[in-house]
Amino acid sequence: MRKHHLRTVRNKTSRRLDYILLGVILLVAAVLRLWKLGEVPFMHDEFSALFRLKFDNFHDLIKYGVTEGDSHPAGVQVFLYYWTKLVGWDELWVKLPFALMGIGSILLIYLIGKQWFNSKVGLLSAAFFAVSQLTVFYSQLARPYSAGLFFVLLTTYFWNRILFGQRKPGIGICIGFAVSACLAALAHNFSAAQAGLIFLTGLFFLKKERRLAYWLGGVGALVLYAPHLPVFYYQTFVNGGIGGWLAKPENSFILDFLRYTMNYTSLFMFAAGFLVILPFILGKQQKRSFPIRWAALAWFIIIFTVAFVYSLLREPIIQFSTLIFCYPFFVIIAFSFYKNHSMTMKQTVIVIVAILFIGTISLVINRQHYDLMYHQGYDQIAERMKQDNDNVDDIRFATFSTKTQFPEYYQAKTNVTRRAVFDQENHNTYDFRQWLDAEESNALGFGWTDYLDPSWETQAVAHYPWKLHDDTWFTSHYLTLTKDSVAGAEYQLHTITDQPQTLTSTAWSAPQLIYGDSLDKETDLLGVIATLQVPDTIHNCVLVMEVHDAATDSILRWEGNSDTSGTLLPGTNTLAYAIRFNPKKFPIQGKKIKTYLWDKQKGTMIVTRLDYYCTKFNSRLTGLYEPL
Repeated sequence: MRKHHLRTVRNKTSRRLDYILLGVILLVAAVLRLWKLGEVPFMHDEFSALFRLKFDNFHDLIKYGVTEGDSHPAGVQVFLYYWTKLVGWDELWVKLPFALMGIGSILLIYLIGKQWFNSKVGLLSAAFFAVSQLTVFYSQLARPYSAGLFFVLLTTYFWNRILFGQRKPGIGICIGFAVSACLAALAHNFSAAQAGLIFLTGLFFLKKERRLAYWLGGVGALVLYAPHLPVFYYQTFVNGGIGGWLAKPENSFILDFLRYTMNYTSLFMFAAGFLVILPFILGKQQKRSFPIRWAALAWFIIIFTVAFVYSLLREPIIQFSTLIFCYPFFVIIAFSFYKNHSMTMKQTVIVIVAILFIGTISLVINRQHYDLMYHQGYDQIAERMKQDNDNVDDIRFATFSTKTQFPEYYQAKTNVTRRAVFDQENHNTYDFRQWLDAEESNALGFGWTDYLDPSWETQAVAHYPWKLHDDTWFTSHYLTLTKDSVAGAEYQLHTITDQPQTLTSTAWSAPQLIYGDSLDKETDLLGVIATLQVPDTIHNCVLVMEVHDAATDSILRWEGNSDTSGTLLPGTNTLAYAIRFNPKKFPIQGKKIKTYLWDKQKGTMIVTRLDYYCTKFNSRLTGLYEPL
C-alpha cells in the first residue's frame, strides 16, 4: 500500500513538472516569436499577398488574387482579406495570428508526442521546435506556412483521438478533424498533401467500431473543401502548375535542411544528435515496436521524396518551407525511444533547459536571426534614403525591385522626393541608363531587392564610380555613390583596356580576358562596362560575358544583355552587364571570363574603354536560409 502511495505521489509530481516544463517551453516559444513583432517589416512574399487583397469584392479576390494570381490555395488569402479590413496593414496585427499559430503548434507537437508515446517525447520535441529557426522564422511571416503547420498538427491531434482515443469519438471530435483537415488543405498545397496522406494512413489503423466517425470526419473535410476544387484545378492544370520559379535542388538538400532546422550551429546539432541516441547509450530505450513510428516516418519520407523527384524531373517546387508540415513527425519519431522514466526529474529539467538555452543562443547570436529579421531590404533602403537625403548634397535615388509597389510602400513614408522605382516587369537597363543620363546630380543612392539582375548595380556604378558606403540585407543591397571623388569615397572600377577600337560593318569587337584567379575568391558579382561612341542609333547591341574553364577553355556560361537593353543613342554610351558567381557552388577561381561587344546591326561605333566592377559575397544576402 505504501509503495502504491509513493508511486502515486511520484506520478503526480512528475506530471506537475511536465506541465511546468511545458509552460517554460511555450513561454520561450512565445518570446522568440513575439519579441518586437511589430518591428519586423514585411518581406517580399508578404507584400505579394497583401497587394493581391486590393479588390472590391470577394469574387474578384478569388478570381484575380488567388485563382489567376497565385499558386497557393485561397485559405490564407481570404483570411488576410477580411483581417486587414479589420486591423489595417500594421505589421504587428497582420503578423500576430500567424505568430500565435506558431506558438500553438509547439503545444500540439507536445500533445501528439504524448499521445503516441509519452510526455518526455512530447517535451523534447516541443523544446526542439520552440527554438528552431524553421518554425520561428515562418511564425513571423503572414504567409501560409505557420497556418498550414498548425492545422496539419491539429488534424493529427483529432486523427489520434478518433483512431486511438480511450473513448469512442463523439461528433465534436469528428467536426474538429473535418474542419482542421479542410483548413490545412486550404492553407498550402503541401499541407493539403500532408493532411490527405494522414487520412489515408488511418485506414490501416481503423477499427470497425470507429469507421463511422472516421469516415464522417474525412468526408466532411472533403465536402468543406469542395468549393475550392475549381481553384485547385485552374492553378494546377490551366495556369501551369504550382512551381517553376525555384532552382533545382542540390543533392545535399536534405542535409542542408536538417542543418537549417538546428540553426546551422554545431553545438545545437551535437546536442540534438546526442539526445536522440542517449536512450540507446543508457540502455533504457523504448523497445516496443510502435506501428505509428513507421507511419509517421513514411509521412516525412513520402512528402520529401515526391517533392524532390518532382523538382528534378519536372519543375522545382521543393524548398525548406515545404517540409515544415511533415518534419515535426520526423522529430517526434527521433525522440520516440525515450521511456517516460528514462530520465530522472532533475535530468529532464537539465535537458529541456539545455535545449532551450542552446537553441536560443544559436538563434540570436550565431544566426543573428533578429538582426536580419528587423532589417529587411524594403524598409532599410527607405531608411538609408532618408539618411542620405539629409546628409549628402545633390543626391537622387533609384530602386530596382520585383514590383514597384513593394519598395514604394516604405519609401512613400519618407520625405524623399527625388527618387524613382524600377521593376523587372516594366523596365530594363536601357530605361535605367536613360534615367541616369536625363538628370544630372553629384550623388546617387541606389538599392535593389529580391536578389535581382546585378547588371543594374553595375550600370549605376558606371555612372557614379565612387562609393561612399553600402549596406547589405537579406536579398537586398544599397549603395551611396558619387560621380567624382569626395572625402571617404572609394573608386569602384578596374580597367580591362583603354585602347580605343573602331568597329565598322563588323559584328564583334576583339575579346578581352579577365582571369578569375586574379580576383578575390569570395567574388559574388562581376560586371563589365563598355564605354562607347556612336554616330547613329544602334539597336540590339549585346555586351557578352563568356565564362570558361581556365584549364580546358570549355565554355561554362554564355550571357549578355537582352536586345531591349542594347539600344545605343548618338554620342557617349555606357553599356553594362554583370553575372553572379557563387563562392561555394560556382566559384570564380579556376575560371576566365571572355568579354566582347556583339553588334547585330553591324553599325559604326568606337569602343573607347572596357572596365570591370566586382563585389565580394556578403552572407547576409542569404543569411535567413543559409549559413552566415
